Amino acid sequence: MKIGAALLALSLPRMVVFVLALARVGGLFMVGPILGSRMAPMRVRAALVFFLALAMLPAIPAEAATALAGDAGPIRLFAALALEVAIGFTIGLVAEFVFGGVQMAGQLAGIQMGIGISNLIDPQTQEHITSLAEWQNLMALLVFLAVDGHHLLIRAVAESFTLLPIGGGFPATDGLGRVLVLAGGIFVIALRVAAPILVMLLLVNGAMAVLAKLIPQLNVFIVGFPLHVAVGLFMLAASQPFTIRLLETSFAEVTTSLAGIMRALH
Repeated sequence: MKIGAALLALSLPRMVVFVLALARVGGLFMVGPILGSRMAPMRVRAALVFFLALAMLPAIPAEAATALAGDAGPIRLFAALALEVAIGFTIGLVAEFVFGGVQMAGQLAGIQMGIGISNLIDPQTQEHITSLAEWQNLMALLVFLAVDGHHLLIRAVAESFTLLPIGGGFPATDGLGRVLVLAGGIFVIALRVAAPILVMLLLVNGAMAVLAKLIPQLNVFIVGFPLHVAVGLFMLAASQPFTIRLLETSFAEVTTSLAGIMRALH
C-alpha cells in the first residue's frame, strides 16, 4: 500500500522517469546472466525489475525527462522506451558474450571427443548442447556468482543513468562498434578455453594415424573412441584451474568494457 501511494504521489516527469528506468532494467533482465535465466519464474523476474527500478529512482535526475513528458507524443515516448530497453539489453549482452564463448568451447571440445551425439537441453537458453558444453556453462555461472558478477551488472545499470541520462537522445555509433568488437571476442574465449583439449586430441589423432600405418590389423575406430573420451576428460580436469582463472579475468574485464561502451555511446 505504501509503495502504491508513493507511486501515485509522483509527478508526471518522475512517473515518466520511472517507466523509462523500468524499461532499462527490464532490458538487462532479458539477456543478462543469472538475472535473465528462464529457470526463474516470470513473476519473480518482473518483481525484481520493478523494485530495482524503484530503488534507482531517487538517484536518477529528472531534468532530461521533464521536456519529454511535457511535449512528447506517443511516437517519441515509444522510441524512448525502445532506446532504454536497448541500453539495458546491451549491458546484459556484453556479459553474455563470455558465456557464449564458454559454451562454444564446450561444443567444439565435445564434438572432437566424440560425445557430440549426446545432446542436452540447456535450461537457461533452451538450446541443444553437448554435456561438456553444459558442464562448462555451469562452471562459468559459478565463477560469475563467485566474483559477484550479478551485482556488477546491477551497478553498471545504475551508473548508466549518469553516463547515459534518460531522454538523452540516440546514442553515438562508436559504442555500437565496441559491442561488435566484443562480440568477436567470443571466438577468442572459445579457442582459449578449448585449446588444451583440442591440441591434445590432435596429437592423439596423429599418433593413431601412425599406429594404423604400422599395425594395419589395429581397428583405430574401436580403439580411438574411448581413447578420445579418456584423453578429453583428463585434459578437461587438468585445465580447470587455468579455465577458472581465464573466466575470472574475462568477467573482470566486463566492467571495464561496459564503462567504455557507455562513454562511447554518450
